[in-house]
Amino acid sequence: MAFDAAVVVDDASGDDVTYNLTATGPTGTTRLDAATTLAAPGVMKISHSVTGKGKAAVDRHLVQFARTLTDSTSEATLVCNFTLQVPRNTLITEQIVFDQVANCLDFLMAGGLSTLTTTNVQKLIRGES
Repeated sequence: MAFDAAVVVDDASGDDVTYNLTATGPTGTTRLDAATTLAAPGVMKISHSVTGKGKAAVDRHLVQFARTLTDSTSEATLVCNFTLQVPRNTLITEQIVFDQVANCLDFLMAGGLSTLTTTNVQKLIRGES
């Protein structure tokens, strides 16, 4: 089962951002933010890979958001990645994966999906750990 061609997510203000499918390949997809241009794109990539064999096999899933902005003298690109690296070992259950994702989201959102605050992201970009 695949994601829809248009993926809609919220920004920090709660506004919808629509990423439309622009490319597919054997390891993933690329989508472009409908409100941006090719000169200054917002891009969402989803990719998958496998390393190792047998019980040592590990599935890797990447969701990447990148935003490029330009002015008359420069260009800058911000990249935000989320990677799931899941061993194909029965010790790691789907529930453990869900819990770890929830921990990550709660840390970044500083209070969960219902009440977004940017406190922890602000600490990250200041280099705090």
